[in-house]
Amino acid sequence: MVRSLILLLILAGVSAMRAEMAPATTVVIANGQVPAGVELAKTFMRHRGIPDQNLIVLDLSTEEAITWSQYSDTLLNPLRRRLLAAGLLTGQLAADKDVRGRQDYLPTAAPKLSWIVLMHGVPLKIQPSGIKVLGGGKPGIRGDQACVDSELALLATVNLDPEGAKPNPWFQQRALAAADSAEIIRTARLDGPTPADVLRAMQGAWRAEAQGLRGRAYVDVGGPYPDGDTWFKNAAELTQQLGFPTDIENTRQQFGGKARSDAPAFYLGWYSQKAEGRFALPSVQLAPGAIALHLHSFSAGTLRFDSAGWTPWLVKQGAAHTSGNVYEPYLTFTLRPDLLIQGLQQGMTVGEAAWYANPAVSWQGTILGDPFYRPFARDISKQLKDFQQKPDELGAYAVIRAAHLRPKDESAQALADLDAAQRRTPSLPLAFALAQARQEKALPLVWNPQVWAGLDKADDGLIWEVALFFEKKGLKEPAKRALQGLQGRPAWKDDPEFKAHWDAVAR
Repeated sequence: MVRSLILLLILAGVSAMRAEMAPATTVVIANGQVPAGVELAKTFMRHRGIPDQNLIVLDLSTEEAITWSQYSDTLLNPLRRRLLAAGLLTGQLAADKDVRGRQDYLPTAAPKLSWIVLMHGVPLKIQPSGIKVLGGGKPGIRGDQACVDSELALLATVNLDPEGAKPNPWFQQRALAAADSAEIIRTARLDGPTPADVLRAMQGAWRAEAQGLRGRAYVDVGGPYPDGDTWFKNAAELTQQLGFPTDIENTRQQFGGKARSDAPAFYLGWYSQKAEGRFALPSVQLAPGAIALHLHSFSAGTLRFDSAGWTPWLVKQGAAHTSGNVYEPYLTFTLRPDLLIQGLQQGMTVGEAAWYANPAVSWQGTILGDPFYRPFARDISKQLKDFQQKPDELGAYAVIRAAHLRPKDESAQALADLDAAQRRTPSLPLAFALAQARQEKALPLVWNPQVWAGLDKADDGLIWEVALFFEKKGLKEPAKRALQGLQGRPAWKDDPEFKAHWDAVAR
């Protein structure tokens, strides 16, 4: 209580300016034993205008899991010394250490530090120490095992007992009182199976920031716990409000092998340990700038092996932002997908939105991706102009999203916009969106046959949906034409369901 009162007196009025100071008050931590991570750090810093002197290279373990003594001796203590010397922290660091090797620290003024970004090669998690502590605690959430990122969020305050989760003051808050914002330094990580994967994910974020996040949303609500299902249902409502066509998987299974999966701008799923189902296929690449996560207890137990869990797999597939847990987090303390989308809807960066959605610190969660990425920096009107002037493979999704964003009394204009776009720049997604929209209004079918020319590059699930759409309408020839686009693809020709539909339209 005394400490909080002192901080309130020292730090009054500081927090309001911190967002504007983000590049100058962001430090980037790299491992000197991993040169590729250092180079990635420099690339990120150049793009975001972070001063060169804010790169801190430490001699760290090359293992993902480290002990508390390794964390303290090679990361926390040296980092605090470097930040004190740079004037980004103000306080006293004593020679005395606690039982986990942390030097005693007393802050004496507000930190000039807003973000800590950890790079590929920096250890990921701290192993449980086995140190016994006195006192109670809520059963089931004890232990000092932690994500390095989440533990480092507390480096600007006195050393706290790392047993169990601590409340995150940023949770569902856009702004904080000075004392609270000074005690928590938000963290993010640029990491993944390989440096190339990390670079591709970063560049995807930057492309989407410049051109707009374009694509569709895919949300899985068939998990094992009602609370989690509610979060994902709420998230699906929000992606629809944002204008993204949203497919929802309602069963206990993942999206199936025949599910549509073109241009995933959002993938929000649960609940399997390893990547499986449609979005575990290497052929299903996420859209540049994609927001993707899969909620599971150990989804980020490692980031080095894409076959080990959803978090590294999603980075490999191009996720500009994802998250995961290094040890059992318990559902209550996991990042909320609905609050993440809500934060983005409110104009936050992905880093801000992730911390808005994250209930706990000194715990198990890691937040991956460029924290300054703004997926909606380029508004939809500018995206439409881009598509008219220089169409690319994702521009059609901007047109479709714009149509979804029109109010109901402008539905005729939405149809006209879709029609004009698919005539000018034919594509299967556009033609199908127009056909579905006209069907909903019981209008005659409009179909541009030029779209068949690009069938070899189209998503399997999209082609399958188109085929079923025409077959249901009794139009065998276009249904057959769509199914022909799947005949030569692996896993389709011998599939019994495919064969049954082929027989139905081919005879």
